[in-house]
Amino acid sequence: MRKVSFILTVCLMVGAITCGTAQINTPQASPGASFTQKFGLTEIKMEYSRPGIKGRTIFGGVVPYGELWRTGANGATKFTTSDSITFGGKGLAKGTYVLLTKPGQSEWEIILNKNPDVSVFNYKPEDNILSVKVPVTGLPFSIESFTMLASNITTNSCELQILWENTMVSIPMTNDVDSKVMAQIKQKLAGPTDGDYAAMSNYYFDNGKDPKQALEYMNKALAMGGDKFFLLRNKSLIQAKLGDKAGAIETAKKSLELSKTAKNADYIRMNEKSIAEWSK
Repeated sequence: MRKVSFILTVCLMVGAITCGTAQINTPQASPGASFTQKFGLTEIKMEYSRPGIKGRTIFGGVVPYGELWRTGANGATKFTTSDSITFGGKGLAKGTYVLLTKPGQSEWEIILNKNPDVSVFNYKPEDNILSVKVPVTGLPFSIESFTMLASNITTNSCELQILWENTMVSIPMTNDVDSKVMAQIKQKLAGPTDGDYAAMSNYYFDNGKDPKQALEYMNKALAMGGDKFFLLRNKSLIQAKLGDKAGAIETAKKSLELSKTAKNADYIRMNEKSIAEWSK
């Protein structure tokens, strides 16, 4: 019995020591990193890892020339853009992509792939969104940790730079700021849209403000956007609040017919109920 208890005690001690060992937290050899950068009307984000040189020859050694590289270590390197941009002179829709490279002595091929799980082992060129070639710039100093950063930022352009050892490559990016801003200016100069007028009318009515102004805004919304059963319903309620029951009934009947066409049971029921109440 004592022997069994002794063995059990030893096992528990070994287990505790093993569990304790598993809790030790050590630094990553290639720590993860990320950054975001706004330029123009977009924001880019990079998620990658940062291996070190550690006395090795990197390009042409650890990273062979002409071969696909995951561009970092550990997992995939991810590039995200919040808006459409040009990437190395080619159009790129907003989204998240895996960035891969094929380093060369004088130029690199930069690849954006749509497969979130892509690696050098399951890479399929048909999943590429784009690929561009950029020249290599030699550095007069050595960078120990693999680095990616955004540089040379203007109101509509930016460069994504990749640096390691004594090598740098830069990928130019642009965002079409001017056409987007001019479109906003044109819209503002044209005045409110039918949706803007409808929103203003609803705000006035829902918050007990001037119902005459609410009716004016709603009439403008209907004039610009055409008759819609839900807007006509709102107009009828404003008319009823102003004491114009005849006008409210006429408007509600129009809303009712359009509600039937749209097969919207809720608006059919509400219009029928209001017409009955206002007809008393």
